[in-house]
Amino acid sequence: MTTPILNWKIEKKTGVAIADRSSTTIPFFLTCVSALMRKYPSEIAAGIHQILPTADVPLTVCASPPILNLMANIVQFGMGCPSLIGNGDYDKESTLDREAATIFFSFVSILCDQVPLAAFSSRESEMEWINVGGSHLTPVVISTVVRDHCKFLIHNTFVRKIFHTAIGSDSTKFEVLLSQKNAQDKKIESDMIEMKKDSAVNVAAKEVIEDTTTGFFQKSKWSKKLSKGMSSIFGANDKKKRCRSGEGVLMNTSTSSMGLASGAMKATERNPRNGVAVSRRGMYFDQNLMFAVTRTYATILSRWGGNGTDADFVPNTSASGGSGAPNLRKQATDKIDPSMISLLNALCFSTSFIKVSWALIQTDSSISSDLMQLLDKKRRISPLRASKLSLPTVGGQLHFDDNIGSVFLLLFNAVFSHALIVTDDTDLHDLGEPLPIHQIRRLIVLLKKILRRACCLDKSSSEDDSNHFGLSLVSSSARVMRDLSLRSSRRLLCPPKLWLVDDLLESEMIRCKSFNEYCTLLNTPVMKLCPFLVPFKRRLKLFEMIVSTNRADIQGTNDGHSFRPGVHVHIMRGRVLEDGLTHLNKLGANLRRRIIVQYVNAAGSTESGLDAGGLFKEFWTDLCAQSFNPNWALFCETEDSNGYLYPNPNSRDAHGSDSIILFEFLGRILGKAIFENITIQPQFAHFFLSFLRGDYNFLNMLSDLSTMDRTLYNNLMFLKTYEGDVSDLCLTFSVTKEAFGSNKEIALIPNGDKLDVTNANKHRYIQLVAKHFVCDKVREQSEAFRKGLWDVIDRKWLRMFNEPELTVLISGPTNGMIDVDDMKANVRYAGGFTMFDRTIQRFWKVLHSFTSEQRADLLRFVTSCERPPPLGFGSMNPPFTVQRVPISKDNEKLPTASTCFNILKLPTYSSEKMLKQKLIYAIKSGSGFELT
Repeated sequence: MTTPILNWKIEKKTGVAIADRSSTTIPFFLTCVSALMRKYPSEIAAGIHQILPTADVPLTVCASPPILNLMANIVQFGMGCPSLIGNGDYDKESTLDREAATIFFSFVSILCDQVPLAAFSSRESEMEWINVGGSHLTPVVISTVVRDHCKFLIHNTFVRKIFHTAIGSDSTKFEVLLSQKNAQDKKIESDMIEMKKDSAVNVAAKEVIEDTTTGFFQKSKWSKKLSKGMSSIFGANDKKKRCRSGEGVLMNTSTSSMGLASGAMKATERNPRNGVAVSRRGMYFDQNLMFAVTRTYATILSRWGGNGTDADFVPNTSASGGSGAPNLRKQATDKIDPSMISLLNALCFSTSFIKVSWALIQTDSSISSDLMQLLDKKRRISPLRASKLSLPTVGGQLHFDDNIGSVFLLLFNAVFSHALIVTDDTDLHDLGEPLPIHQIRRLIVLLKKILRRACCLDKSSSEDDSNHFGLSLVSSSARVMRDLSLRSSRRLLCPPKLWLVDDLLESEMIRCKSFNEYCTLLNTPVMKLCPFLVPFKRRLKLFEMIVSTNRADIQGTNDGHSFRPGVHVHIMRGRVLEDGLTHLNKLGANLRRRIIVQYVNAAGSTESGLDAGGLFKEFWTDLCAQSFNPNWALFCETEDSNGYLYPNPNSRDAHGSDSIILFEFLGRILGKAIFENITIQPQFAHFFLSFLRGDYNFLNMLSDLSTMDRTLYNNLMFLKTYEGDVSDLCLTFSVTKEAFGSNKEIALIPNGDKLDVTNANKHRYIQLVAKHFVCDKVREQSEAFRKGLWDVIDRKWLRMFNEPELTVLISGPTNGMIDVDDMKANVRYAGGFTMFDRTIQRFWKVLHSFTSEQRADLLRFVTSCERPPPLGFGSMNPPFTVQRVPISKDNEKLPTASTCFNILKLPTYSSEKMLKQKLIYAIKSGSGFELT
């Protein structure tokens, strides 16, 4: 069987004899395979090449190692064996021999784990270092014919056929099972109905503001029971409790699980561990066959799915695999091979694997037991990333008692993540595809526990060699969670608390004292792979500490001991943008230094006062008012009710070549504002924030287009669902650019203006149009803005936040509302004021009576910024202070402010009415620094 392309070298009748079977036995070649697995289990586990002959055919005759020849021959004989792959007629009794198919896929899964990476590579030629005896390795270009024979295993038709045979073609029973909801699911849905009133940005802001001890998430009974869940995997510890019929809980069963799905089980009398074949009106389900098939394709995706690096877990991992995984590069690919895309397409769009596998993960005792062990560090001491495939044991029957749960979860993750690529928000939330929304919430709970074990409990060291299977399990779990988290940032999937792991990074942050120590936390596995597990408030605090410690290192402190001189700039009122561009843009990364602003009035004289930070905040506020105004033609507003900002595609037409310089400058100034903990008024569009993070998801283009140009979006949706002949619409692969009264036709692809849009290519046209308007038209401006921002704010610092969280970081709470109670709780009194003073009591009454605009004007008057800090007034530094100014007459003085130190100097007015009148006059005066 190690002879290269054996089926080409033997007579047809001999091949039939090898692949066919008698009426009582399995095919001859599988009999040999079964005997091999029984006789040499330890040798196979150590490496099947050890027991294969190496002198059958010299490499000079056929450039293929024996193990690859063996796999190619096994696959080819399997392809020609009707009793192995069945007849594919699912309405009638299948001819597939489940015992033979199980042995076949069990052995093939072993080979897939050990063959060279060239086996399923899509490259035209692949070179491998082959051991030709002793320790000598020689480079060999692997035979293309042998590789092609192996690739029949991942052919679309074969994959569809074998999974249909293993699963059955009727998936409606699984859909009914997955549609059932328990009390926890219903409670979460009830909570979500209340939360739908808020946007994702508002929810992120509330997460920061809410008291962790009395927050509205903790008040929900379901959140207290979340750690217990519906089973041990999903948290339940009481195995004796059973759900009453009709409550919709997926029971932890094995023999009865398929029967529960149908309502009436018709099964053979065999024990499920020895292979149950369940028959329901032509639908067959065999546990062992399903396990063997799943193990095979999970193994393939673990090696060729692009997870062949442990850089996220082992610090300072080198390109060759690092000290933690010296041979990892030989075991798996770093990028997904194109051939795997075809495999995922078949599993995702041509089978019901997602629904069936997720139902089995929740109902099958073998799978749930393995996953429970996986989460228990006491039972599995080695890190998850070091998990390896254990061999199926062969006795009277095949057994899959080890890591079958890991295998199922890995393949499910890969296929589910692939399905999300073509799943829009309507499919996910309204149609329940690829899974009902309450099942996705259960998935979040399970994967959160997987990632907590892998990223938080397992040590990030090189003591344990990483394995491609373990890495793929963790990486695929992180990928699914990351995709779902990004979806939830657009439209909430679940309450934020469902994502979080309590106390994560809390003790580590307490131990940190310096900038470098805080930055080290960004390199931990949890912050690289799944920062969404860390509460937003804690990540915001980490960001604040990184920035504040770096600012102290660069600028020094105001205590006089480490103060460092800053950069002086003169800004004329009325020329804020021009003077700022002239003096500040050339600084680049040096904008992290202390910037000392001196205003020049209209008469040309320098205004009195020394800038200790307040004047720069005033400069930034004035700059925002001008540059982010849509009438200035640098930015546009989205057409939805939020009016978020994004770069104006026609900015070059309005400002010429200077527009790119302006965007780069504004990016740097925004970075400086973030660095100085200054919140700003403008709020940016979701897709623009994705560009700023550096990882825009192009799958969201249509959703983003709907906020930019609703009319164009509706037209594209009409085209997508148009049932007539699209060519009648006379469209071409081009768009018309309109700018300041002139029109210009732009081809979406080379010669696109000559290519008609038809029913066959309309989907490509829709995607290209969306890409043009969302990405291409603003790419130049976005890249310039991002470049300027990253000059001041490190990209890693921003990557720990999603888009709504970035909005809170940059602009504070989304509605700009000032929480008077929060301000009152964190205010500091000076000059003799106390909280019981009559003037102070009047001040808070007046502030409560103010409109939102008046409160913002007051905050701007005192701090030069009209929005509260993201972490509330408790994080304001210096703290908001009210200082007593004694007066003898009400008309003696107006309220003044020291914006550098956030101090409101409040005279002791005789009445609440007079205090309100004087305060409004002061904050509305619009005068410069001289007033204070």
